[in-house]
Amino acid sequence: MEKHTIKFRPHHFLCTLCFQGKGYSPSFVENYQAISARLKAPTGDQEVIHITAQSDSICAPCPHNQGKQCTTEEKIATLDHNHAEALDVKVGEKISWGAAKQKIAENISLEKFHTICAPCQWKPLGICEQVLTEFKNPPYPPFPKGGISRLN
Repeated sequence: MEKHTIKFRPHHFLCTLCFQGKGYSPSFVENYQAISARLKAPTGDQEVIHITAQSDSICAPCPHNQGKQCTTEEKIATLDHNHAEALDVKVGEKISWGAAKQKIAENISLEKFHTICAPCQWKPLGICEQVLTEFKNPPYPPFPKGGISRLN
């Protein structure tokens, strides 16, 4: 994937956090893996994402992509509306991946996830619920702001 602007529909922020290498076609998965790798890179949190209401960087190779819309556009538009409202983001806005993850952490509870992702075909697999649970409850608490002090 070339270095270019990443465009996301609002629901793709949570999808990307939860992405596990599954998808609609081999080219879709390959593209999504490249986007995910870019965001997981050491400088990934600084990557800027442009929020769009049309097909985005993830949708490009999807077999359901029909130009600027999805073959299931009504369902996708509902997901986008739910996620934009929950994350407090708007179409046309630009946000860093780090800021997006912060918004997910602060605004998406498991209860909210079950509501905003209700129409998603991937939700019944349980992958997103598991990833979101781990994301919100990491195994190790973050270091205190002042760092770790020596005990001796």
